Amino acid sequence: MKKDSFEGILCLPVTPFNKKDEVDEASLRQITEKLITDGVSALVPTGATGEFPHLLHEERKQIWEIVLDQANGRVPILAGTGAISTKESLMFTQQALDVGCDGVMLSHPLLFNTTDKETYGYFEKIATKVDIPILMYNNPGLGRTMSPGVIERLADNFENIVSYKEDDFDNDRFAKIIYRCRKKISIFIGNPAVYLSFLSHGAHGALIAQYQSFPHLIHGLKDSFEKGDTEKTMHYHERILKMFEIIDRNFVGTSFAGYHKAIWKIRGADMDLRVRGPQTPAKPEMLEKAKTEFMELDIPDNWYVD
Repeated sequence: MKKDSFEGILCLPVTPFNKKDEVDEASLRQITEKLITDGVSALVPTGATGEFPHLLHEERKQIWEIVLDQANGRVPILAGTGAISTKESLMFTQQALDVGCDGVMLSHPLLFNTTDKETYGYFEKIATKVDIPILMYNNPGLGRTMSPGVIERLADNFENIVSYKEDDFDNDRFAKIIYRCRKKISIFIGNPAVYLSFLSHGAHGALIAQYQSFPHLIHGLKDSFEKGDTEKTMHYHERILKMFEIIDRNFVGTSFAGYHKAIWKIRGADMDLRVRGPQTPAKPEMLEKAKTEFMELDIPDNWYVD
């Protein structure tokens, strides 16, 4: 793999907002600190979990600066720089370099069903203009899914394209990508429910939002798998599936970022439940029942925010 490839378990933290609907700096610092002490390998603010489509331009930069300052070099910080146009993505990627980020998570072209040629050209322009390590992000919910051929060509042709995150969970598809690219760039999965399958194909790690909610489950699966402990690996895999059942049962109608903020609140973070419209926040009454059920997930003492 390329020497600048990212490794381990990366997390996409939420963006906390205060009652004035502004970025809550104190809360963002609090959860950044907790994620680092939880053992995260790197942080990726302003991803989809960080509500990047609903942030003002200056807010993205503000968030990166806060997280960079709080992390203080202890873990790499990758800025989420995806946008609808190549011009805007390029602007954000240059800003991320300028403020001192260690890399960027750059989504494939968003919203439109771009061709392979257009997708390649988008990454080509940004990779050649900004000398910063790039983690490509594929999410078919945000645009046309990237073809394995385009991913491999980009990995081959640009030294600063060093990693890839997959959010298209077709097993046959990601098996082919891992086979073709695993010795060139590091490959991450975006959903802990398929993390075990991804590891078994030879991929390298996870880049997921759920780490901020239940880090012990993600670490437990990875560590058990690497030790060859099949029984314990399955224990953590099944706890992850149970986690999703509890979330689905208790946060009906709540947005993705909304339920993560609710779980942070249960963990003891000083965080408002609000999300940016048109998303829907969790209701305060949802938290108590969910907290009781989450205790079935072998919650450790250090789960709570000090």
